[in-house]
Amino acid sequence: MNFKIASRSTDELKVAKQELDDLFAIVRGKNGRVDARALKEIDSQRIEIAEAVVQLINDEIAVSDPTPMLVDVIDGTLGNDYVWQEIDSALRVVSRSPGSIPLSQGLTFTEYGVTTSQKEIAVEIPLEKIAVGRVTASQVTTLVAEAVNRYRIASILSAVDAGVPSGADRSGVTGWNLRYSGLDHDNLDAAVDGMLDESESVTIFGRHAALAGIRTFDDWADLVQADMQTRGQVGRYRGQPVLTLRDTTSKRVSEHLISAKKVYLAAAVKGAKYVQKDLGFLNWAEVDAKSATFGMGLRMEDGLLVFDPYRYRIITIS
Repeated sequence: MNFKIASRSTDELKVAKQELDDLFAIVRGKNGRVDARALKEIDSQRIEIAEAVVQLINDEIAVSDPTPMLVDVIDGTLGNDYVWQEIDSALRVVSRSPGSIPLSQGLTFTEYGVTTSQKEIAVEIPLEKIAVGRVTASQVTTLVAEAVNRYRIASILSAVDAGVPSGADRSGVTGWNLRYSGLDHDNLDAAVDGMLDESESVTIFGRHAALAGIRTFDDWADLVQADMQTRGQVGRYRGQPVLTLRDTTSKRVSEHLISAKKVYLAAAVKGAKYVQKDLGFLNWAEVDAKSATFGMGLRMEDGLLVFDPYRYRIITIS
């Protein structure tokens, strides 16, 4: 799995957040009023501040992003289209007669393309609330990072859910299917075995409410690598990593992005490609003295294609 490497460690992120908060703290004037001179100073440094904010957000995303455990992540270039070829022919040994002409075999390919589209998230930091200590700039960066990860995870699960059909898997073993009804020991074992038949490892993932029942199974173990805890890994089942995906964190958003009734399994060789393109040059920042706010926007372009649904399994909890 190709995880992105953050430019800072978790401890360094804490220091960077404090430095960002200290940078905005200059707006705190006497009696909790906004210092007008501080507005001009922040305005003169808005590009540097925006770069620092965006880098901090990207580092937070890189530290906690579980996407590479679910799909094959591709870093694309703006303006380029991407097509993948997969060999779908199998060579075979044939009988030969002495002096005969060789029976040559050809190769056939299937091509897959990914369509991408642009998204953005824009935030305004109220300087008067920073001045009285009600909000900090680092809180905003954390919320933006969480929002980006939630969007990516929800998009991936939606695409996998739509792309995985009902029916038997490719193993040819009776009872091994792509979808199962009911999270019990037998169904989970069948799903894991069916995937291990064509993959060296499996990742089991879903919302905590969906995965809670697995902890009571005999083959559950609380074995987690320290560097994987921040990405949501909570344990292992039969040696396979179990990953908890965070659901909606804002109390203002009532609907759930991740179902509590579905458990997903992904093979080590992923059956989906997630293309993301860098739009960092389109990020923006400004200080509005009239509204006393510092605003910034993060823009991205991405797309997802599930080209091999047989590398996923879905268990629906009844």
